[in-house]
Amino acid sequence: MGKKTEKGSKDKNVVGSNDDDSKNSAVGLLDKTLLSPEDYQCTGNLDEDFTELCCRVGYTEIPKIIACSNPPGTPASEKTSMDESEWNADGQAGSVHNAERFSYFRPKIRVELESEDAKSVKEVSVRGWKIDDKMMGVFAKCLPALTDLHAISLWNVALTDNTFSSFVSILQQCPNLRVVTLEGNPLPDQSYYKLITDDLPLTHVSLRNNKIDDEGARLLSQALQNLKLTNKNLASLNLGYNHISDVGACHIAEALRLNRSLLSLNLSSNRIGDKGALALAEILGHFALNHKEILERRRLLLEKESQEHPRSPGTSRHGDPKSDRPQSHQSNNVSDKTQVAKTSKSTVKKKEKEKDPPRKEEKSVTSTQPSGTSSQTGAVKKEDAKPPKKQLANPDPKNQRGKGVKSATKRVPLTEQEQTEPTEVTNPLLEPTESQDGKIFLPGNKVLINLNLLRNRISEEGLKGFLAAIETQVVESKPVPGTKIQTGLLRLSIARNNFSPTSPTFIKLQEIMFTRDPMNKSSATSVEDHIA
Repeated sequence: MGKKTEKGSKDKNVVGSNDDDSKNSAVGLLDKTLLSPEDYQCTGNLDEDFTELCCRVGYTEIPKIIACSNPPGTPASEKTSMDESEWNADGQAGSVHNAERFSYFRPKIRVELESEDAKSVKEVSVRGWKIDDKMMGVFAKCLPALTDLHAISLWNVALTDNTFSSFVSILQQCPNLRVVTLEGNPLPDQSYYKLITDDLPLTHVSLRNNKIDDEGARLLSQALQNLKLTNKNLASLNLGYNHISDVGACHIAEALRLNRSLLSLNLSSNRIGDKGALALAEILGHFALNHKEILERRRLLLEKESQEHPRSPGTSRHGDPKSDRPQSHQSNNVSDKTQVAKTSKSTVKKKEKEKDPPRKEEKSVTSTQPSGTSSQTGAVKKEDAKPPKKQLANPDPKNQRGKGVKSATKRVPLTEQEQTEPTEVTNPLLEPTESQDGKIFLPGNKVLINLNLLRNRISEEGLKGFLAAIETQVVESKPVPGTKIQTGLLRLSIARNNFSPTSPTFIKLQEIMFTRDPMNKSSATSVEDHIA
């Protein structure tokens, strides 16, 4: 009996100690909740900062930070099944291992480190658990402190319009962020266009599986058109697995008319038919400018002329003086001024003729003097010859000649750069155009090199439009001096649509694109090209 009582007392002591530990931990959480998260200074260590902020906000279950060598979104490194050591002798799983068995479904944050340092977080990925306003506030504190953060991925985190606006404000505080993946988060207001702005220097934006419809495509098109022409950051846009139809494809094609930064566009698994396909194919070849683009082109040309040939503030476009008088008075004034100019010129000529005879007489006098006075005449001639040279010459002729040569050599390349840089960098409307049938045609978009239209509703008619556009690009594409790189579309994915795989148009289009795709070229052909 004594032994049993001793065991009972020991068990009570153990239970009491456990209760005390739980109470202490609870008191610790309560103490941290009294602290304000705004007073906390982040150190750049995501594990420490995130845990501390979650405790101060009041979270009892804190998502774990898991560092993995694989990129975020590939959970191959985690355990998905139980090992043999996790089973008991009776063939049943233990209670501790049961908890670890379902750890895969618990909220966690996957990070990829640039190095072994815990502060070198390169990518952050959140998958499959809800991010509310409170958690977004925690991210607003700890994510901007990551100086090496390059990519953020949010998959199926139940974003709302309010949390998405907070997420965009967080992105603006991360200067080195370049890649944003936002998939499986449908928003009622279709406000994904907020990611495409000059304030965010993003190079790749993925918006797959967000139920983006034609209205969302229209908003994205306006955002692409509102980007500054000097902004060359956004190079890739993924809009696959959405609800974009012909109307939305036409909106996106409207943005690609003058956009010269986007290199890759993914529109796979949507509802695009022949109308949208023809609109996208049109901007790849020659397309006619509309009335608004023609007016903008004229305005840009006038600005360019004014920059190259600046006018005085008192002159008009044609060089005539500005006045509020009628045209008749202006013409009379011009005629009077021309007569005055003619009379002034005639008087100047008469004065010059009057001055010339005395010079001839001086020369004759010097020639008729006796031979004995030859030295005097030579001295007179030298003295007469020197003053005009002194008047015409500069005290430092070497510097004057050098300055004149330098200014001539410097001005020529500057004017050439001023003429070429605006046409190539500022606006594609200043590119060389062609006029046919009363319309002005602009060269197509040759910056886009990858277009994905897999699993849509394109038929033979849309194929013919793409074939015509690609053929024009093949004819006009010229290799860069010293290289063999072609301009224009290099990869077109258009299979699995409403046409037969044995279609002659599709086969011909495949043959052309196979020669243009750099990934399909074998090493043997590349070696032969280098040898040639």
